[in-house]
Amino acid sequence: MFPCPHCGKPIAVEPQAKIPWWQDEPGGARGLGCGTLIIIAIIVAIFSRGGADDISELRKEIQSLQQKIDRIEVKLDAGEPAAQQQRNQ
Repeated sequence: MFPCPHCGKPIAVEPQAKIPWWQDEPGGARGLGCGTLIIIAIIVAIFSRGGADDISELRKEIQSLQQKIDRIEVKLDAGEPAAQQQRNQ
């Protein structure tokens, strides 16, 4: 029993129940620190290497399309004089 700071009467104080660390916030929510988030990001980066093959396939496709565009440009350049002659007639 402790004395009241205002009137001096004894006050009975009941011990508070200890709350587990995972329930110390309302609803049991717990914030993650920066270190934890960095570790999670590193783990995800290590185990998500499957996307590397997709990038190489896209590069091959882009190169193929670029070659097709180059061939089309060559054909258009070769056909320009003929097209100009038709316009002049």
